[in-house]
Amino acid sequence: MKKSYFYKFIFAFILLLVTSSGSLFAQGVTTAAMHGTVTTEDGEVLPSANVIAVHQPSGTQYGVSSRVDGRFNLLKLRTGGPYTITVSFVGYTSQQQENITLRLSQNYEVNFTLSPEEVEITGVTVIGEKNAILSGSRTGATQNVTTKDIEAVPTINRQFQDFSKLSPQFSGTGNSAAGRNNRYNNIQIDGTQHNDLFGLGATGAPGGQVNTAPISLDAIEEFQVVIAPYDIRFGSFTGGGINAITRSGTNKFHGSVYGFGRNESLVGDAGFLDEDKEFPEFKNYQYGLRIGGPIMENELFFFLSGELTTRDQPFTNLTLQTGDVTGNTASADRLQGVLNNQYGYKSLGYGTVTAKQPSNKLFARLDWNLSQDHTLTLRHNFVDADRDFMNNRNSSSHLAFETYNYSINSATNSTATQLNSTFGNNMSNELIIGFTTIRDRRAGLQDPLPEVQVDEGSLTLHIGPDRFSSANELDQDIFEITDNFTYITGDHALTFGTHNEFFSFRNLFIRSFFGYYEFDSIDDLEAGSPSFFQRVFSRTSDPNQAAEFGVNQFGVYAQDEWSVVPNFKVTAGVRVDIPFLPDTPEENDSIPVYFPGYSTTTVPDGNLLFSPRVGFNWDVSENRTTQIRGGVGIFTGRIPYVWLSNSYGNTGTLYAEVRGSGSDLGFHPDPFNQPGPGDPGTGSARLQSEVDLIDGDFKFPQVLRFNAAVDRQLPWDIIG
Repeated sequence: MKKSYFYKFIFAFILLLVTSSGSLFAQGVTTAAMHGTVTTEDGEVLPSANVIAVHQPSGTQYGVSSRVDGRFNLLKLRTGGPYTITVSFVGYTSQQQENITLRLSQNYEVNFTLSPEEVEITGVTVIGEKNAILSGSRTGATQNVTTKDIEAVPTINRQFQDFSKLSPQFSGTGNSAAGRNNRYNNIQIDGTQHNDLFGLGATGAPGGQVNTAPISLDAIEEFQVVIAPYDIRFGSFTGGGINAITRSGTNKFHGSVYGFGRNESLVGDAGFLDEDKEFPEFKNYQYGLRIGGPIMENELFFFLSGELTTRDQPFTNLTLQTGDVTGNTASADRLQGVLNNQYGYKSLGYGTVTAKQPSNKLFARLDWNLSQDHTLTLRHNFVDADRDFMNNRNSSSHLAFETYNYSINSATNSTATQLNSTFGNNMSNELIIGFTTIRDRRAGLQDPLPEVQVDEGSLTLHIGPDRFSSANELDQDIFEITDNFTYITGDHALTFGTHNEFFSFRNLFIRSFFGYYEFDSIDDLEAGSPSFFQRVFSRTSDPNQAAEFGVNQFGVYAQDEWSVVPNFKVTAGVRVDIPFLPDTPEENDSIPVYFPGYSTTTVPDGNLLFSPRVGFNWDVSENRTTQIRGGVGIFTGRIPYVWLSNSYGNTGTLYAEVRGSGSDLGFHPDPFNQPGPGDPGTGSARLQSEVDLIDGDFKFPQVLRFNAAVDRQLPWDIIG
């Protein structure tokens, strides 16, 4: 299909959604909803009936009146419960339904039949909603994880992402979803992004490089695991989505104090290395507390959570415990002597070192019921964590000195505010604004030194700070704004929204900043004859030159949730995401000379990414005991922005490197006086740089997904 015809089709599709005259879903991404119909005993609809739902723990009230067709929608409701919903109409006896509990993104159906005041009450008729699974709002592959699930399912790491494994589409290792790497997942907390957008960590979340939880598990109330949600408001993933909401306060003070711990005494008797060695000493302890309650009853609430985690684990070189321990020790001693005595290089020791991994978390949230129609939420999440890395100590062919170790510090501050509003009996709006900063610092644990690697027979010895840690910093700033407006008319709930993200990255990465040497033997080190030398340095006036760039992504979408007949509902929508790269990499004028048609300034910009989706739910039995659901749609995600970072950092204008070898080069232990271009052993005086290019037509990833499912109520409250 030609692009012009495709764009015309999309425009016509959106226009159809806007002008359609005739859904009852309209649940939120961070909230829940209720809907139903008010009728008389004779089956006549009752317009203008008062419908009030009260969230009993907080006293929060939500009220609307039924429309001309007797239908009502209560939108943007707090999850959980219990709720009490009351319906009243002049001349009729008020009716009430109690003990309603709402799950995240659920739209609970409850229909009322009112009796005249002089007639004995006939009760309330509840149609359809059995639970969050047998629900008309359910179409694609999703899994809700409630507070009860979190408390019941064991977890060692106490990371809420671990519970994503309750979804069969999520892998038990690495949080891979639908067969894709976790870097293609999207984590949302209270409607805002909470991801390691740069993509260096192993978890996909902030603090992934230090393996800390991005938020205290005790601060999470509920979350969803989504693979193919046909609600167009879900986006930014081609793997899976994790949509979490945090706890809030109520009219009663509530809280908890907890502690978890384990050490080597809790490890089994299987032995370590052989039957005569006990498992090495370690300790892993976690302490925390949470408290929530009212500031002003029924109006203003608070919730606080704090958590401290410590993990200490000694590491000993495996080559000093197995194999030729005597020979390996002799080689390490000789290497240490040469470096210390001949070169004045402070190598320190190579014995047991304790790796520390502390993590501190603080979470605070305020909920304010401005009125019956407007609620405001403000929350902040802070995580500060460190992790020591003891590389090459668990290898049977490597031996690492204490100076080789490095540490990463990761600090995350995330603030979000959300304003939920209802207007009349058929309109609502959700505004979410978030700002997150992530600061990662990687550095050696000892004083600056060049890294030295020596091959002594079958043993490789490592000494001096890891060459990738000497100049390594990463800053990420994320600002986002989301607005969703819902208008309900007849059988339709129309949603129009926008989601916009503004990312800013600063990446300082200069490998071999203090110099890196390889020697084929200790004899070569004594002779000052390296087999390889490398040093990378800044070409600008700033010796700690960083690559900086921004990414903007704009998204707009429209959706119609249509109740075709009472037991058959369709969700149809289209989403358009447009990534922009507002910053241009520096120009390297040598590139067009040697590679005509290419330039370091070329970056992908402004490519339109369309994501149309359609989902359905059919209540086959018309009593919500059997439903058929499914859909088809396109999902658009991001890439790890470290990929784009190389186009900004490696233009050939910011950094250069020098290489060399041989006795003319020698060994220079001073980290601030390393050989430069043209020095003995480095060849001719020239600047050598790495250059990375990216295609201007590069597009962010998209996947097509479809599913079909049957849900059936079985005996003994089992759902299959």
